[in-house]
Amino acid sequence: MTPRRILIVDDKPENLYLLRAMLEGAGYTVDAAAHGGEALEAARRNRPDLVVADVLMPVMDGFTLCRQWRKDEEFRSIPFVFYTATYTDERDREFALSLGANDFIVKPQEPDELTARLREIMEAGARPDPADASTSKPPSAEEQVFLQQYNETLVRKLEAKTEELEKDIAARKKIESDLRASEERFRSFVENANDIVYSLSPDGVFTYVSPNWTEWLGHAPAEVQGHPMAGFVHPDDVTICLGAMDQARSGAKVAGIEYRVRHKDGSWRWHMSNGVFARIASGEAPSFLGIARDITSIKQAEQEQERLQAQMNQMQKMESVGRLAGGVAHDFNNMLQAILGHVELAMEQIRPDHPVHENLQEIRKAASRSADLTRQLLAFARKQTIAPRVLDLNQTVDGLIKLLRRLIGEDVRLEWRPGPNLGTVKIDPSQIDQILANLCVNARDALGDSGRIVIETASASFDAAHCTRHEGHLPGEYAVLSVADNGSGMPPEVLANIFEPFFTTKEVGKGTGLGLPTVYGIVKQNGGFIDVASQTGQGTTFRIYLPLYRDPAAGAPPAPEPPPSGGKETILLVEDEPSILTIGTIMLKKLGYTVHGAATPEKALEIARLHPNGIQLLIADVVIPEMNGRDLSRRLLEICPDLRVLFMSGYTADVIAHHGVLDHGVHFLEKPFTMTSLAAKVREALEH
Repeated sequence: MTPRRILIVDDKPENLYLLRAMLEGAGYTVDAAAHGGEALEAARRNRPDLVVADVLMPVMDGFTLCRQWRKDEEFRSIPFVFYTATYTDERDREFALSLGANDFIVKPQEPDELTARLREIMEAGARPDPADASTSKPPSAEEQVFLQQYNETLVRKLEAKTEELEKDIAARKKIESDLRASEERFRSFVENANDIVYSLSPDGVFTYVSPNWTEWLGHAPAEVQGHPMAGFVHPDDVTICLGAMDQARSGAKVAGIEYRVRHKDGSWRWHMSNGVFARIASGEAPSFLGIARDITSIKQAEQEQERLQAQMNQMQKMESVGRLAGGVAHDFNNMLQAILGHVELAMEQIRPDHPVHENLQEIRKAASRSADLTRQLLAFARKQTIAPRVLDLNQTVDGLIKLLRRLIGEDVRLEWRPGPNLGTVKIDPSQIDQILANLCVNARDALGDSGRIVIETASASFDAAHCTRHEGHLPGEYAVLSVADNGSGMPPEVLANIFEPFFTTKEVGKGTGLGLPTVYGIVKQNGGFIDVASQTGQGTTFRIYLPLYRDPAAGAPPAPEPPPSGGKETILLVEDEPSILTIGTIMLKKLGYTVHGAATPEKALEIARLHPNGIQLLIADVVIPEMNGRDLSRRLLEICPDLRVLFMSGYTADVIAHHGVLDHGVHFLEKPFTMTSLAAKVREALEH
């Protein structure tokens, strides 16, 4: 069966395209024409089964085509449908139907509904020609009626179009008025905005800058316009700005471009720009239009935040190192305790002239040096227990030189110059470690790849007259510890702030700003003071003045170490490490004490219940699984109210302090200990 043919008539190609696609999709053959004249010619070439026509078309409109169609003997029987979006008045519909149209359909319609309606019309056939009716008028009268109705329709459309044009003119005038007002608002916005508005030619020359350029950057607009952007932007940032222009030239909007701009006074200000390439006026080449905001204060705040974050990260790393060092120290001290304890016991069982005695002596020395090394590591991690004691400063520094050489590296030469007849000072040795470590690291950083650091000691004495002339000096006799370098030195403005916490001149991530404040705090804590001499390019010298310690017994030959004194009391020893429990029990028994050993808190409580009045002293490790030493002592005091307590530990100071063991009046024994130190602490705990 041959598909039915539909002739569509519309002067708009897009309408023809859509209608053709819809009808061909429904299975029809479609012919198209742009106006009524073309439609008549197309119909004579290929007789259609239906005509679908718009109304408003050039050459011959739809109404005229419909009238001609119904007058043509060949076509008058073919259905004719109007499909329009222009003539939608009910009178237009009535006029169309009076001309013989089968239907008057207003655009748009759903495709399924439209094709269904057209199918119905084709199946129903053409409407009877009004000219065939008995009431038809003579041709001349009919022509007059048509022309009258046609003219009325045109007049209505002209009136509507005139009204529409008047509205368009009024709207255009309003747009022009609004545009002038918008231009005024934009000009006011540009001239009063906090941000800088600017435009650049395609080759990067300023064609306009807003007046507030002067407020932010010092130049008058006339000093900027006509000059290349690259002459004002930091050399390191020119590539960023040119890249942003290229990106915008390709059609993209650029946002958040950060760069530095030179102020008239020579300083640099941070700006952030958003921009786009656009044509400002018709006929002109597109320009880069941008808005720049001064973000200098934000960048400074970000840099400060980065610096503080780096310091926090460094502190967290130091804290992690400290925790690691604390755990290592605990295990290491327990092992050293077993070694030292057994060596001492072995040495007591053989004569001094025995061949093995010398070997045991070397083992004890090595174990003692290992214990000192552990204390030094804890000192660098700031986790040691502070215990001031009288010491020879030269000997203490001498013992640190090897460690300091490793700390500063092989490229820096370290010289050690001990002064004569120095005397003694009273300070915790680990604090000397901290002082030298911080000062040597600072000196190394000032030297760069190579240079020299000199550590020196000397004596000094100041009277009141001297101190009045030298601010910060205190009268008295001092041992002087100095650290000098031949590095970059410091300008006065830096020198004035070096002891402030978190002040650092090092780049982000390279320093915490806590090293020198730590040194300052240690020296002040020990009654001393610091002198600093530095010049840019001349190096820096730190002089630490520590008060000499005058012991009435000084000068007398050192008395031989008294043998450890013991007693007859009963001691409860609680230690979860089997080797420490064993060696501690042996030592205490050799000192004459009766000893009950317990590896767990529950075992200790069980022993106490069996001997409620027979235990005079508890010696307990601070950290024990299931129940810490402090809690255990409280439980035992409920059973033995007169019980004395001595805590021991190989843990770091912060762990011990967490358990309250460093509180005033609490007896504490640090691992590893000797029989002599154990004996002394036991007597101290029992008698005080």
